[in-house]
Amino acid sequence: MQEKLDALVRTQAMQLFRQQGLHFTMQQVAEPLHISKKTIYTVYPSKETLLLDMVDHAFADIHRCKQEILAGSGTLQEKLRAVIIAMPAEYAALDLRQMKELDEKYPVVAARVRSQQENGWEPTMVLLEQAVAEGVMRPVSLPVLRQMITASIESFLADRSLAESGVQYVAVLEEMISILLEGVLPR
Repeated sequence: MQEKLDALVRTQAMQLFRQQGLHFTMQQVAEPLHISKKTIYTVYPSKETLLLDMVDHAFADIHRCKQEILAGSGTLQEKLRAVIIAMPAEYAALDLRQMKELDEKYPVVAARVRSQQENGWEPTMVLLEQAVAEGVMRPVSLPVLRQMITASIESFLADRSLAESGVQYVAVLEEMISILLEGVLPR
């Protein structure tokens, strides 16, 4: 029963987070679930605890997705593109302004996001190293390529006008990554 309540609260909070960023309240989470705010606090003693749980679950999803890509079929190039853009919607909502606000209001959550981002590079780096070793990709400094991809993603996340114009996150990011990889993948 507790796990079900936990999942319902997290799902509702994530929906609110996608709609209004960090500005949702515990009362807004409770109302559609027909439970009291007090009940939520028995599961999550604070909003920070709820945000930490949301971050952990979002990045668990991304890690599971990346492992499935690594184990699945497809060319190395296809896997490389897929593994770079494998991000949950919650991550897409964390644009640079949200991160600044997280740093100010919930520094522990901001630190967790950054830590998860760092750890999340492992499957991508495995593929990049494999691509260089097999000659599928031109020899390139992997740390530099990683910084370029990170900068591209951060640049996209910082551009709220795209989301406000109804541009699909994954479609644009996939296009950006494709353009970036054009320089290192042989034609």
